[in-house]
Amino acid sequence: MQSVTAKLVAGTNYHVETASGSFTVVSDQPSNVGGTDKGPNPKALLLAAIGACTIQTLKMVAAKRKWDLQEVSVTVTYDEVDDLKNPGTKIAQIEEKIEVKGNLTAAELTAIETTAGKCPVLKLVEGPKQIVKKAIKV
Repeated sequence: MQSVTAKLVAGTNYHVETASGSFTVVSDQPSNVGGTDKGPNPKALLLAAIGACTIQTLKMVAAKRKWDLQEVSVTVTYDEVDDLKNPGTKIAQIEEKIEVKGNLTAAELTAIETTAGKCPVLKLVEGPKQIVKKAIKV
């Protein structure tokens, strides 16, 4: 099981510090909505997690398949688009633009796209899940 602890910084509206092992990640909101601009908002952190996971997944698979993946960068964007199945409603759309450098064939580029979809963070967002919330007074 993996766990992180998020805590509101005292005296702020939205400045949150999240502890993961010996690391701390900061999240906040822009000042125009009452934040202090100390870090990216939670949606940006999620997009960053997807991008980082995609790169790490590609690097692991590239080594096994001996792809000449010299450089890789991923731009992850979030937007709300029309739901074609339910006209008049919007759904979230996450898009990954994967830029690679190396001596890669067309088949390897296709495999890179497929492999990117196997990133565990993306699967967590897409797949079935159970979310349990417990409020505890301390």
